Amino acid sequence: MPVANIHVLAGHPRPVLKAMLREASQAFAQAIDAPPERLQVWVTEVDPGLYAIAGEPADEVLARGVPRGQAEIPLIRMALMEGRPVETLHRVMADLSAVVARHLGGDPQRVRVQIDHIHPDRWAIGGVPASQARAAELARRAAAQAAS
Repeated sequence: MPVANIHVLAGHPRPVLKAMLREASQAFAQAIDAPPERLQVWVTEVDPGLYAIAGEPADEVLARGVPRGQAEIPLIRMALMEGRPVETLHRVMADLSAVVARHLGGDPQRVRVQIDHIHPDRWAIGGVPASQARAAELARRAAAQAAS
């Protein structure tokens, strides 16, 4: 269920965005101790003409020669089930901010992160409330761990 959407200005080279996706997915999985196959991470590119920086369209700011890393403020929005320790939330925010800043050439202080907590009865997996589906999955994981 964990998902992350990284919002950036359009125009970054595709190989940079793909590398960022790979590393962000790995960091996300490690930070929240979740199987990587359960996560989704995607990038949303925003048209610089429809993105304001200090009240001015980003395409105009960039055209003046302001470096992208000094102008852009990437936003990472995550949806996570309720109940994770606050230390885990802080770790995932710090880790993903560092990954995004490193790949986009910006300062981690410019990256913003929003975590939306989802109650397991308000999220479905294949039409089944996560409260039910997740209980079964956690039981399977515990049994597999005990067997190994």
